[in-house]
Amino acid sequence: MKINEILKFAEESNAEQCEIFIYEDKNISTSMSIDGRIRASSTISKGIGIRVIARGREGFSYTSSINRENIKKVVRKAINIALTAGRKLKDLPESRKISHVPKLYYEELDQITEDEVFENTRKIFNKVVKYKGAGKILSCNNGVRSIKWKIINSLGLNYEVKETHNTISFSTIAVKDDQTATYYDYIYNRKPIEVEDAINKILETIKYAESCIPKTPIESGEYPAIISPRILATLLSYTLYRTLTAKFHPRIIKTGDNIGSKQLTIIEDPLNPKIPNSTPIDHEGTPTRQIKIIENGEVKTLLYDHYYAQIEGRESTGNGFRTPMSTWPRLTKPYQTAPTPQISSIIIKPGNKTLEELAGQIDKGIYIDTVIGAHGADPASGNFTATASTAFKIENGNITEPVKHATITGNIRQILNIIDLTKQQKLVHNTIAPTVLVPKIKVAGEK
Repeated sequence: MKINEILKFAEESNAEQCEIFIYEDKNISTSMSIDGRIRASSTISKGIGIRVIARGREGFSYTSSINRENIKKVVRKAINIALTAGRKLKDLPESRKISHVPKLYYEELDQITEDEVFENTRKIFNKVVKYKGAGKILSCNNGVRSIKWKIINSLGLNYEVKETHNTISFSTIAVKDDQTATYYDYIYNRKPIEVEDAINKILETIKYAESCIPKTPIESGEYPAIISPRILATLLSYTLYRTLTAKFHPRIIKTGDNIGSKQLTIIEDPLNPKIPNSTPIDHEGTPTRQIKIIENGEVKTLLYDHYYAQIEGRESTGNGFRTPMSTWPRLTKPYQTAPTPQISSIIIKPGNKTLEELAGQIDKGIYIDTVIGAHGADPASGNFTATASTAFKIENGNITEPVKHATITGNIRQILNIIDLTKQQKLVHNTIAPTVLVPKIKVAGEK
């Protein structure tokens, strides 16, 4: 069924406006592990989501069986939902000029075969498994994705986006004197990742895991702390990011609120191709742009999709996405949900210090690199508790021995009260973040 036919059928079925979201996701995944397990899979997911406005209300439905009869059923169902239970929506987004289209797609990655991906994984694994030392690789996964999606509506909006993604992730372990350290990391690119680059990164990670083997307990107390990009981005994703969208209720953050130190500036940059979630338009067809969400600790704007922008008499900020970005490529696909305001691609403005210079400002403290359990953080209160799986003591301005059995407790506002930041940054999921120095964090350690 052609696009114009779908739009015409929706109109004839008493829809005032209609929006069509077409999605295709090709995913190749290969993995090898130290216990001999070898896996390879290739999947293609396709679907179409239909959103309509009928009598001033919104309805949505979808199907993964893209044929004429199913599409008609989906249109009818969306209209029925609008008439019986739909939320009020005056209109759909109109077509607007896109100012910049970043390069998100590379044909050489789109055309790669499952055999080629597996061969690259085999070369990487067979090289790093030969490493001699206390550390070793546990597993390596090589994932390649090619995504194509289109958004069309009856107001003349018609855009298409193509993306490619290559992620090589790996788990490592180091054991010495009955003490164990594990460390997980990954490499991301929109082009094919070079085998040699992956090998070097994994070997570097194995050696780092060796340096993380716990040696000494830490006394319970409150300490000045250095927080790694991984922890910063993870805690923000479970707390602050959710509260910065117009959908979050009760609204605990408002424009003009001061929620951090002058050192804190958070920028959304959906036109940065280094971040996986970047896109020139959101899933409603609204052009995206760089936005300062927080500048010098002050909230400059919340993030809106078309619906919430209409409610508050504002313009959409280009944050109407159809599934939590962090769930891709899991069970929920974008064509299966209606748009809702979400954060996409974030840069936390860096400072000008090195990690060693941050440590030099601390007489007695802790450097926390990884945690377990941050997903239990409460976005409404900002409170969190997590186990510090990789942490080091800081003594007399130096990062010293790795710590045994420490639990950290605090509030995201403590983390946002940044004293200083590194110039080095790291990509963590949808955030490029520096390492930060914060005044204090509560640590429960061994006596």
